[in-house]
Amino acid sequence: MSEAPAPRPVPTSALYLERPVFWPGLLLLVVGLTMGSVGLWHLFKDHRLNRGGVTTTAQIDNAYTTSARRRDGGISYRHYLDVSFRDEAGHLHSAVFHVSQGFYNESRGRSGVELRYLASNPAVSELEPGLSRWLGSILGLIGATILWLGLLLLGKARGQVASRRRAVEAGEARDASVTEIRPWGKKASGKARLHWRDESGLTGTSVPRPVASLPPPGSPVTIYIDPQDGRGYWSGEY
Repeated sequence: MSEAPAPRPVPTSALYLERPVFWPGLLLLVVGLTMGSVGLWHLFKDHRLNRGGVTTTAQIDNAYTTSARRRDGGISYRHYLDVSFRDEAGHLHSAVFHVSQGFYNESRGRSGVELRYLASNPAVSELEPGLSRWLGSILGLIGATILWLGLLLLGKARGQVASRRRAVEAGEARDASVTEIRPWGKKASGKARLHWRDESGLTGTSVPRPVASLPPPGSPVTIYIDPQDGRGYWSGEY
């Protein structure tokens, strides 16, 4: 009687986590969604001010600039105006606005400046005309671009996982031999990649694994072949 073939590994979610493009893709997705959300908030704020905004004159209580040293050695400046205004009901409100250098220079020395606020919620206000629309457009565009890159990387990771699933679930099982154990990452990580080769000349490399768990060069291993693209994967990757 012929010996029964060894049971095949069962794919798990770890296949996604071990893809090199998965974590950068996930990070870009989160950053893109965050920036896009902030951009949409600014655009929504601009929309509300356009529909229900009230224009008044705000008193400039203080004007100041902060500075910070950049990584390249240069200095960046941020300009602020501390203002106060009364709404239609006579209630006093105060706010601090980060403004552009041009608007800051124009406003310095003046006692008042035009301000728009939302009649139903005076806490929603805008000092520099068009700033909310500009910020919303810029942040929305950058966020959408980062989001697209993240989805691109996650799509690539999904394709890599799909190939590995097809290989172990419906692909041919072949015998191969370990040709090399190559250290991966920093020496302290204790991980390495297994390189293999089968009788047909097909070669492949595993994902990083602890060195102690890898068979030495010359050892026989089992690989599974993706029936669609012909790529092979070592059984120890699952």
